[in-house]
Amino acid sequence: MRPNISNCHALPGTLIIFDGADGSGKTTQIEILKKLLEKEGKKVTVSDWKSSKVIGSFLDQNEALKKTDEKILPETNLFLQAADLLYRIEREIIPALKQNHVVIMDRGLHTLIVRGLMIGMTEEQVRYGLLWWRNSIYKELFDRAITVHVGISLEESLTRLQKRAQEEKLSFWKKAKKTEWTLLSLHFINLLVYAPDGKKMTREDKKLFVKNAQEKIINTYKEVFSSEKHVISIDGNIKKNALKKSLKQSILDTILH
Repeated sequence: MRPNISNCHALPGTLIIFDGADGSGKTTQIEILKKLLEKEGKKVTVSDWKSSKVIGSFLDQNEALKKTDEKILPETNLFLQAADLLYRIEREIIPALKQNHVVIMDRGLHTLIVRGLMIGMTEEQVRYGLLWWRNSIYKELFDRAITVHVGISLEESLTRLQKRAQEEKLSFWKKAKKTEWTLLSLHFINLLVYAPDGKKMTREDKKLFVKNAQEKIINTYKEVFSSEKHVISIDGNIKKNALKKSLKQSILDTILH
């Protein structure tokens, strides 16, 4: 079988990667930036997380399963998320960059690192094991990318996720368009029955569990990005108008000039 590995040398397009915890506002910021870029005459391609035809569909079906013992293991899930990203790099991202598009990724390598750390892997295992291809095959691609860390406070993220969870529940029952299950989705909360010590969890126990998990995720993103160079940090807590100005100053002006 012929290897499907593209040459990443001197691609004319621009790759922008937005990353951060659930509820940080990445999708909203991507929509704003896309409109700003298109207004300047740029062609924009947005690559969503877990959106490859085969792997992405399987991961969606897995998340929708009600019984935990029917689901794939967290480690397998992480490997498949990496495979989904690799598929999109070859079939979607690089082809668009060759056509001089601005490609915006909703999540990237740092999500895989954070999720690996959350299931007990070391950062070295994720960076140089699971993501070995980052510094070999696709080194130039990611070295040239504009990486954006969207920070968010715990309180604001929980408020947004709770609101989204309600919307997702309605979408699920009405069979509306697919929405991604979040950490705080009612689907996830309702699957929690017993605490690690074997005690049956009350609804308040579940809320505290989710709050602690979200806080750990936010702090892990901060720690992972603290060791990175050439990362643009954006405050996800600010209002939409201020956000538009921030994106224009930090990203749009960089691309245009």
